[in-house]
Amino acid sequence: MTAKEKTSKKPAKEAVAAEPQVFAVVRTCGKQHRVSPGTRISIDPQEGKVGDTITFSDVLMAGKTGGADVKVLAGSEKSLGVTVTGRLLAHKRDKKVIIFKKRLKGGYTKKQGHRQDKSEVLIEAVSL
Repeated sequence: MTAKEKTSKKPAKEAVAAEPQVFAVVRTCGKQHRVSPGTRISIDPQEGKVGDTITFSDVLMAGKTGGADVKVLAGSEKSLGVTVTGRLLAHKRDKKVIIFKKRLKGGYTKKQGHRQDKSEVLIEAVSL
């Protein structure tokens, strides 16, 4: 047997025609998130109790993956007609960030820590 015969070729993957998935780009708390149904995002604290429904009003873009059916928004949500809803899963705190300051030759050091509050949201629906 030669070396070429020993290496086995893997069968070619079949091209699976997956259904196009709906997505949207949402702006919340000064940040943009690309979301689709089932996506979990961690955003700045939102008012409400765990299990409440949140509607995102600032939708920048929406469409379907794998297709040319993409709508781009340059104004308000009403001109696009897209609604994004999610469920509030938890109120939690982010990882600790350490702030360390030091002045050379001055004997000055300062160490400080900070943990940002976050809300975790599960995107349930993006309706075009």
